[in-house]
Amino acid sequence: MTGLVPRDDFKRLQNRMNRLLEEFGISDPEARYMPEIRKIQERMNQLIDDFAVEAPMAAGDVMKPLADVKETDDEVVVAVDLPGMDKGDVEISVAEDLLEIKAERKVEKEEKGEEFYRKERSFSRYERSLTLPAGVKAEEARASLQDGVLTVHLPKVEVTTRKKVKIE
Repeated sequence: MTGLVPRDDFKRLQNRMNRLLEEFGISDPEARYMPEIRKIQERMNQLIDDFAVEAPMAAGDVMKPLADVKETDDEVVVAVDLPGMDKGDVEISVAEDLLEIKAERKVEKEEKGEEFYRKERSFSRYERSLTLPAGVKAEEARASLQDGVLTVHLPKVEVTTRKKVKIE
C-alpha cells in the first residue's frame, strides 16, 4: 500500500451509499424491508466511521509522505512531512539524481492500574523516493527535522562552462 486512504474518501463513500439507497426508493418509510435496511445502513456507517477514525496499519503497509521540492540557483530543497518521527527514526540517502527517505517508528505504551492493565503498540513506516530536478553534491547534503517536517538541503553541482556543438 502506498499511503493511507484519506478520511474524506470514506465520508464520500458513505454519502454515496446513502444516496444509492434513496435512489432505489428504499428511504420510503413504507418500504417492506425498511427496518432491516436501516440496520444495515447504520452498521455500515458505523464501520466506516470507526475505520476512518482509527485505521491501524497492516503488516507491510507503507505510507508515502507528502513532499515539496524547491529548486534555487544554488540548491535543491526538499521538505517532507514525517509526523511523530525523531531524527533517529529517519534514514536519508542520495544517489545521483535520486533522494530516498525511509522512516520507521515503533511505540509501545503500557499502563497499569489496580483493576486493569493496558498495553498498546503502534507502528509507522514511511518511504518516499524523489527524482531531483538537478545534479547535487550528495556529500554536502544536510538535513534537519523540526515539528514533524524533514528539510533536506542539497547543494547543486556547479555547471562549468557550456560548449556549443555544431551539427555537421
